[in-house]
Amino acid sequence: MSESDVPIEISFENGLVLNATMDRVQAPLIVEDIKSMLPFEGKAVLMRGEMKITLGINRGNAKPTKNVKKRDIAYMPLGDSICIYLEDMKTFSPVNIIGSIVSDEEDVNKLREVRRGSSATLRAAEV
Repeated sequence: MSESDVPIEISFENGLVLNATMDRVQAPLIVEDIKSMLPFEGKAVLMRGEMKITLGINRGNAKPTKNVKKRDIAYMPLGDSICIYLEDMKTFSPVNIIGSIVSDEEDVNKLREVRRGSSATLRAAEV
């Protein structure tokens, strides 16, 4: 793990806990805004192969892209949310990739079982 990595834990109402890493190099201001909010609780919604968690930082694009890979974590300015991608895809609006899920494949696939509107909590991970 490099000095630019920020380890986080994302836990869901159904007991699923994902380990992830945000990378300050990818979008420093966005990552620092999110880091300063931790722990944070939001509502989770699974839509079109992406898990969205409403955030509330109202940032614009830093290094926008529309191409994401499975396990990527991105900030989506349109909707002001964090998105976790469950498959490689092209997004409908530009996103800023800020990190990735480091939990195993089985746990990532369990995201599909999270109920719409369930609470999701992001917190700093113990290293």
